Amino acid sequence: MSYLYSYRHNLTQLLEEINLQKPAIKIPTFVTHDLVDTYQICRLIDDFIFEYFQENRKTDTDIADNRDQKIDDALEEFQSKVVEKILKEKQDFKNISLKKKKGFKNIFEFAQCENLYLSNKYVNLISESLGHTLEEIASISSQVFVPEKILNFKIKGVDLVVFNQGIIKYTQLKTKKDTLTGSQSDRSINELKIHPNSVFAAALDMGNSWTISKIKAKENNIELLAGQAFWSMLDLDYETILNKLKMTVRKIEKKLYQV
Repeated sequence: MSYLYSYRHNLTQLLEEINLQKPAIKIPTFVTHDLVDTYQICRLIDDFIFEYFQENRKTDTDIADNRDQKIDDALEEFQSKVVEKILKEKQDFKNISLKKKKGFKNIFEFAQCENLYLSNKYVNLISESLGHTLEEIASISSQVFVPEKILNFKIKGVDLVVFNQGIIKYTQLKTKKDTLTGSQSDRSINELKIHPNSVFAAALDMGNSWTISKIKAKENNIELLAGQAFWSMLDLDYETILNKLKMTVRKIEKKLYQV
């Protein structure tokens, strides 16, 4: 058992030990200043995470039986929260439009066209919530370690750590392939290249093309995985998730535009 893993039931003491050991970790020249702390923490917890997977994979016997139900639960919660937020936006629009006499933002507000006026807000709200939900679904897998859930702290640039073929892979998860802007692409490369094995993943195999640089990803040993390629690494079925998500989004649309 690794030294740090012995503190797995005492997260406060674990963090204290990590902070004590950080100065001993040498920093490679390719690690940018803002990622020094992240690099030190990750190299200290590499063995911790590896041992977590060894123990978790032995004791997690029911995951195959209830994963579908867990996916349904995550999507149901997603739908409930999104609908609640949408209904609030709709009510806020009605309250404001009844009182407003001038200073309209656009023709849709002036015409009191609620759904047209709020359409962009709907899409942004749903997309943001969807990203969190896909992370939640990924965490159902016994192949996944979520630092924020298990260690109670975030790792910069890492949403989850995947155990694949005996290797731990630090993973950044986006909704689809073209989520990033140009500047965000460079930041993601810098955040992931500090790890021996890393993945930039798109949960849905959608979008025109990768907006992260394929060349830079390859140069820095960062895997690009989308859709089936990502979910199969987690031993979860992409088509099942996609079809369940499709039905959930349809339910949200029905609720959104019902008269």
